[in-house]
Parts: sequence; structure tokens; C-alpha cells
Amino acid sequence: MITVPPSATLAEIKEEALSALISDVNQVEDVPKVTSGDDFEICRAAKDKGKPTGEFEALDLTRQVRDYGLSGWDTLYLQFRDSSGDLLPVTFSQPTIEDEDEEPPIEEDFPMSSTSKGKRKAQFDD
Repeated sequence: MITVPPSATLAEIKEEALSALISDVNQVEDVPKVTSGDDFEICRAAKDKGKPTGEFEALDLTRQVRDYGLSGWDTLYLQFRDSSGDLLPVTFSQPTIEDEDEEPPIEEDFPMSSTSKGKRKAQFDD
């Protein structure tokens, strides 16, 4: 995950992604090996009437994040190139929103107190 300000260019995002991809920490088997920024493109999902079409469009690296109207929760994708330089299909897995280690709270775990009287009017002594 990369967090950047709206004034950041897509080239800056690509540099961050490249740094992560060539790092010794990256040992994910499904991620193609890269040696330079020429080995992949920064893309976003193409949409028709707000719904993804299954197509991806490469973004212009000279433009800023705000130029594309991207918000803080928009997802960008890496589209890798094969050995002949052709773009490969984008493959990804959608992360879950809920924490897998935590179970959602059950209402019975937090019973309402029967002694709770809620808000009361203030008592004034004359």
C-alpha cells in the first residue's frame, strides 16, 4: 500500500512501487520479477457508469493524482510486461475489509444494563 498526497505524480508512485518490487523483502511467487520501471505500468480499472468493465487503462506518469480525480480509497493496479514487452493481464486478489483474526462482536457479549435509566430531568431544590 502506498499513500501519497494529491499533488504527487504517477511517476512518484511508480518509483515507490519499483522500490518495493526490487526489494529483498518481496518474495511473493506470483509477482513477476522486475528490474526497472519499464517492466510494468500503473493502471486503474476502466469504468462504465461507475462499474468496472474488466479493462484497465495505463495512467500518464507526468500527471498528478488529483488530475485523475483519484480519492484516498481508489485502487491502482500494476500491469506487468512479459519478456517481449507486451502487457500481461492484470491479476489481483481483493483484500477483505474485516480483520480475519478478530471475530465480529456478538450482541450477547454486551448486554444492556437493566438498571440504566437513561437521561433524567435535573432536580432543583427550592
